[in-house]
Amino acid sequence: MAKTTQLILEILNAEKERLFQYASYRLHDIRDVEDVLQNIYVKILDNPQRFNKIENKRAYLYRTLSNECTDYLRSHVKTRFIDDESFDESNLETLQPENFEEEFTMINRLLAILPQEQSDTIRLRHHSNLSFQEIADVMDVPLPTAKARYRYGLEKIRNGLKKMNLI
Repeated sequence: MAKTTQLILEILNAEKERLFQYASYRLHDIRDVEDVLQNIYVKILDNPQRFNKIENKRAYLYRTLSNECTDYLRSHVKTRFIDDESFDESNLETLQPENFEEEFTMINRLLAILPQEQSDTIRLRHHSNLSFQEIADVMDVPLPTAKARYRYGLEKIRNGLKKMNLI
């Protein structure tokens, strides 16, 4: 039992920075991120035998975190999504970041124009450095679907930026 717990703690420790980063981009508040991460750590450590049986532990961690973030957002935050027509100059005038916080805000504004599954795919790929197979496992979709969501999301962002002559 102690050996299993030790292995779990090693896995959690190895992924903690990426898990934190992914949750930060989803939740935007460090206190909320800490709460959600603590919840998944407790869930995993409360049932080490179940976690030990899971084949792809990394994908499981991100799927659990994604679900926790989604549950948190549903119960605590009202999200306002932007449609494609709203992607105009008034929304993009301030997209030249001068520091990390501005860059963070810019990235989130760009991802807000996308459907949730596309923005989550991009976040998992870039911020958590997951492979497309791991993203497919996390999102419980076939590999081609994960790749398509990523591609379509980037195309929407690219097209919006081209409309504004920002790229």
